[in-house]
Amino acid sequence: MQAGTPERNRPGLMKIPGTTAVVTGGASGIGRATALELARRGADVVVADVHEARLAETADAVRAVGRRCLPVRCDVTRDDDVDALASAAFAEFGAVDLLMNNAGIAVLGPPHRVEMSEWQRILDVNVLGLVRGVRAFVPAMVERGNGYVVNTASIAGVWAYSWDCAPYITSKFAAYGFSEALARSLRPLGIGVSVLCPGLVHTNLGENARHSGVPDEHAGSWIHFPPELVADAVDADAVGPMVCDAVEGERFTIFTNANDAEHYRTWRTDIDASLAAAIAGAPTPPRIA
Repeated sequence: MQAGTPERNRPGLMKIPGTTAVVTGGASGIGRATALELARRGADVVVADVHEARLAETADAVRAVGRRCLPVRCDVTRDDDVDALASAAFAEFGAVDLLMNNAGIAVLGPPHRVEMSEWQRILDVNVLGLVRGVRAFVPAMVERGNGYVVNTASIAGVWAYSWDCAPYITSKFAAYGFSEALARSLRPLGIGVSVLCPGLVHTNLGENARHSGVPDEHAGSWIHFPPELVADAVDADAVGPMVCDAVEGERFTIFTNANDAEHYRTWRTDIDASLAAAIAGAPTPPRIA
């Protein structure tokens, strides 16, 4: 191993100090919290986002910790942007050890009325954004036989927690499944994979959340967030250490909220009963033909 080169090992032995990480959606919320925690643990960070002012602020915060930071404006729905992100990261740091695909959006509305353009938009960000990141960064990891990928899914990707956001749930189920498939294909090649499944985390995701197919008279009623999830909410700053601990411990699923892992286990024990209980325990959605 060359002097000054970070220890790059098989999954389970990823050591964050001295590595380089790329975080998409990294200028706010969970992405920003994780970028800062990676820096605190000794990583240099490439922060990618579409919000340029937040990019600059986050880059300054990473540098204040004493690590190098490269802010890159990147729209994960654009092949050219993601390829340019990879080119910039490799040019600046030579190698990327950890990729966190974190950029995401939310769309709410009746699944039978949501506009096709909104379905396409959310799948382009929340699913194909992950694919683009993997295509841009993972080939180099495969070539050298080590690295790590973290995909941000959601509890919405492991059970349908509500009736108000079918597009979001659909995209996050795909993100979770894609992550499992990556683990099956990449772990044998020396590359670790984790999937982050946040419950309610205090972030700015709501800024970009959109309603589709909801008539104006129902605009205030087309939302239902289970009260037990609200009670279990965490701050975004708490998530960064969870992600870093999971990377260093090579844990696949990362649940941010105390009861979610157990809920997932019990939900899968009897899906029919779990689904029936969830439907019975929630208010009935407005009838929008």
